[in-house]
Amino acid sequence: MERDPKVVSYTMSRIRGRDTGIELKLRKALRERGVSYRVCSKHVFGHPDVLIADCRIAIFCDSEFWHGYQFEENLSKIHSNQDYWIPKIRRNIERDKEVNERLKAEGYLVLRYWGFEIEKEFDRVIDEVMAAIARRKEILSHMQGPFVRTTLVYVQRDDAYLMLYRNKKKNDINEGKYVGVGGHLEPGESPVACMKREVFEETALQVEQYKYFGKVYFLNSKYPAEVMYLYRVDAFKGEIGPCNEGALEWVQKDRLSEIPMWPGDYYFLPLLEGDKGTFDMIIGYDGDQLLDVIGPAYKKERKPHGRKKK
Repeated sequence: MERDPKVVSYTMSRIRGRDTGIELKLRKALRERGVSYRVCSKHVFGHPDVLIADCRIAIFCDSEFWHGYQFEENLSKIHSNQDYWIPKIRRNIERDKEVNERLKAEGYLVLRYWGFEIEKEFDRVIDEVMAAIARRKEILSHMQGPFVRTTLVYVQRDDAYLMLYRNKKKNDINEGKYVGVGGHLEPGESPVACMKREVFEETALQVEQYKYFGKVYFLNSKYPAEVMYLYRVDAFKGEIGPCNEGALEWVQKDRLSEIPMWPGDYYFLPLLEGDKGTFDMIIGYDGDQLLDVIGPAYKKERKPHGRKKK
């Protein structure tokens, strides 16, 4: 049975879309702690209830009914107008997933809290939010540079990457870990030229086809800040030679989770299988301990300049 549009309109008008009690409670606590934020920003996809722009943190305060808390288990509790409410709430659930994925692709940390969490577990909620802010501010403070510029290259063959197990150099930051090949840019050298040179020097392979994926910022409290230009090599010629920095080994992609690597590498390696364009990613460490991963933030395609030809 279809609902009278006037009834639907009236019902919807009585429901607050913003400035709800749970939102006001969270915002008040953030103000008291000196946190600057924006409310329902029109410039950010999904219009987060609270946006902490300088840390790229988007917070949503979700009511249980509208956003489908334990929806499948609670379906039986919807007694009236099921043909209207059930599809609407299902769409809200899907929309929330779309917003999460989009914001994460733009480098945001997305925090979602149910109304009951804010009402009954508020100390935990505000502690989590403040910890996320502190963590991101600490990491982003290192983004001022200067940066050591390097390349990081993953040569692929079938379903495997050529990995370098670093076990030969003294005082090696990567000792005991598997990494891609690559190294420091020389003065006046472009990232592409560095990538090809490093691949040849470390593997004896000559690059024929490659793809550039973007920049990964390696920010570690124990080492100088580094920006790594990330590449995948798809075609090469030659035979693998000896490497004076470690042992070269073809590792199946489905085995990467089994080998010791920098923890942040597990975040960007799957992105080498995608085709969404280039991205920036920030990975923060304290020594070997992973603090946070910011991104990937995919670059927006630039629109052509000038007027369209008639």
